[in-house]
Amino acid sequence: MNRYPEYKQSGVEWIGEIPKHWEIKKLKYVAKILPSNVDKHIYPDEIQVRLCNYTDVYYNDYITVDTVLKKGSCKESEFAKFALKKSDVIITKDSETPDDIGVPTYVKDDLDSVVCGYHLTMLRPLACHGEYIFRVIQSDRTRRYFEVNSNGITRYGLGKAPIENLLLPIPTDSEQQQIADFLNNKTKQIDELIATEQQKIELLKEYRQSLISEAVIGKIDVRNEV
Repeated sequence: MNRYPEYKQSGVEWIGEIPKHWEIKKLKYVAKILPSNVDKHIYPDEIQVRLCNYTDVYYNDYITVDTVLKKGSCKESEFAKFALKKSDVIITKDSETPDDIGVPTYVKDDLDSVVCGYHLTMLRPLACHGEYIFRVIQSDRTRRYFEVNSNGITRYGLGKAPIENLLLPIPTDSEQQQIADFLNNKTKQIDELIATEQQKIELLKEYRQSLISEAVIGKIDVRNEV
């Protein structure tokens, strides 16, 4: 793959070298960090909404208009603070193991009355592309940072401070979009290959089961096969 003409030390051990014209900034300077406290209870006197829950984030790279979300409710102040907008990033803030914390999703579309739920932290981009932030958080380096900075014994949590102080390499505005577009294209290709191989695996499993069934009831003459 092509490399940039010049690099410099980022000053962050776990990031290493970055292109010379890039910067390093804390997440809190490029996005607003909003840990949600909206629970799953539905109260008739509150605003009726759809709730983006932990599993919606954990199992999906994207939240779109087609994502099936459960009903919920919230106060007016919570709606003003946690209603999801296009380009928001959401991360899980707790987990049973420290290596499985801070899983992100990206809000790809404009949504109607969808609120970020409990056990999640919403990141609202201020001076950085949301999709670029999403990809940075997906990276192994960020995952290890969250693992080291999580706390707990039987269940692990990620506080606001470690999220705010996450250091990001910041390319130019146009490069952020180019990186996001490149990764969208490449990860889509890889996902399609995985789906194809998974389909082959399922067909092989079906063939294996059928072979066993046919052999044990005498539908296949195996006397000269062994």
